[in-house]
Amino acid sequence: MCLPYIGGKSQIAKKLIIPQIPKNIKTYVETFSGMFWTYFGMNLDDYPDLERIVYNDLNPLNYNLFLSLRKDPKGLLEICKGFPYQKKGIGSTADTRNFFIQSQKELYSEESPIVEVPNLEIAAKHALILTNIFSGANPKTSGYIDLKGKYHSKFQSFINKLENDKWCEKFSKITDVYQLDFQEVIQLLDSPDTYFYCDPPYWKVGEGSYYSNHDFTSKDHLRLANCLKSISGKFSLSYYPFDELREWFPEDSYRWTKMDFAKAAMAKSGQKQSIATEVLVMNY
Repeated sequence: MCLPYIGGKSQIAKKLIIPQIPKNIKTYVETFSGMFWTYFGMNLDDYPDLERIVYNDLNPLNYNLFLSLRKDPKGLLEICKGFPYQKKGIGSTADTRNFFIQSQKELYSEESPIVEVPNLEIAAKHALILTNIFSGANPKTSGYIDLKGKYHSKFQSFINKLENDKWCEKFSKITDVYQLDFQEVIQLLDSPDTYFYCDPPYWKVGEGSYYSNHDFTSKDHLRLANCLKSISGKFSLSYYPFDELREWFPEDSYRWTKMDFAKAAMAKSGQKQSIATEVLVMNY
């Protein structure tokens, strides 16, 4: 994984999603890319015809982060190393905590702080915030986690990736970074050689304030279903199971595969993690 994020697929990408990706594709697209976890889990040598790797996310902070990763990971590295952040053996200080709070207020205000992209400093602050909250939590509203010096911080792990040539090579292979509505990017890139991995906000979860940049309503879910039914390319669609999904993509017309996993975002101290079922629906 690159960074923790809401709805990320760290647990199931290699076991459920990646084994289902066709090997003969020329264009790989994630319509709701987030932190691009599925792409980062892929061995690109398994896809000899792959020519185009497309990141797309409507969130301007995610869009800016991946433009920065693709264009200037070493510049991003230098900015990250200059920030105050938690280190093993030292833990949180007044500087690290205050910098987190100030950055959170700056980035998640009503007005976007990004004027021109890529903005490396804002990309680095976004990464800092994502790595100092609980995995899968909303970065706009979540509080700062003090590791008390017991562990290496996830921000340090991110810095390590920016220093790693193999990770930088993976960043450089991203050919396109978009900030488009899912329907726009599907219609723009659809072809018989294109594969779309679609991981939308889950049914009923995207309505309200859970996602920091926009709602995803029942109408959007239906619009996505209708859009995917009309494409010439191949798609895999991630969801938890719900009744409408079976109406849109009947199991006798589309291929379904399922996997149970523990929901890390729901784990609390002293409580057992809840188990969820992930469904992957495919048109091939």
